[in-house]
Amino acid sequence: MSLFNKLVDHVVETSEQMIRVVEEGAALLMVGNENTDSNTPLQGQGSDVPPATDATGFDHGDFAELDVGDGGDVMNAASPLNGIADNVLGDIMRKQTRPNTTWENVLAFKSAITWKEPFILFLLAFHLCIILFTVYTTRRGGLGSRFALLAVIAIIVRSAETFNGWGAQHWESFATQDYFDDRGVFVGLMLSGPLLLASFCMLIAFLKEASGLLVEVKTMELKQKKMARAKDGNKGKGKKGAKKNAKQD
Repeated sequence: MSLFNKLVDHVVETSEQMIRVVEEGAALLMVGNENTDSNTPLQGQGSDVPPATDATGFDHGDFAELDVGDGGDVMNAASPLNGIADNVLGDIMRKQTRPNTTWENVLAFKSAITWKEPFILFLLAFHLCIILFTVYTTRRGGLGSRFALLAVIAIIVRSAETFNGWGAQHWESFATQDYFDDRGVFVGLMLSGPLLLASFCMLIAFLKEASGLLVEVKTMELKQKKMARAKDGNKGKGKKGAKKNAKQD
């Protein structure tokens, strides 16, 4: 069953409940009006007949008037229609506003972040420095600088959980809202994600250099073998020429 069909069934069921509640309320009001109408002629004729009382002396006419007079207010105060309507609207809004696709989740995450606050700007600047240093070490840096950068990235990613817990307790001192949830979504996407991407790019660069070095080594080996064969061929030709000259002599 589709989401639309479920929503329609829920609305129909709620409407039926609302109709039943309205009918019950109307029946109560009609009973109250009949009681007031039955007591009104006696009072209008100026009859001296006192209102009906029971053995305890309780005035039922006053009770009926109290019930009828305050019945509307009581029903309005404790009516279940307000709760039913709130539940229906809440369900509809939750189903309509909840992101369903991956792109909608990305847009929701983007809109939830205040990109101009200093903490986010500092985080973006930090990642920019890491990317520039990664590019530099990949093209011109030595092996030591590359391993040092990988070690720094590994330490930061390993400490991400600790940083998330610390940020959840002290976020008011450096951010405008609490980005640090229990699952660590913000820290995973905004801190660990770019660092892991940089380390992955460095790994690809390592593999590319290793494959290039392997090709160069194999090429040098082939050249050396070819040169060795050429030397052996020249030596063999020289020996054959010397034998021919000796026979002629």
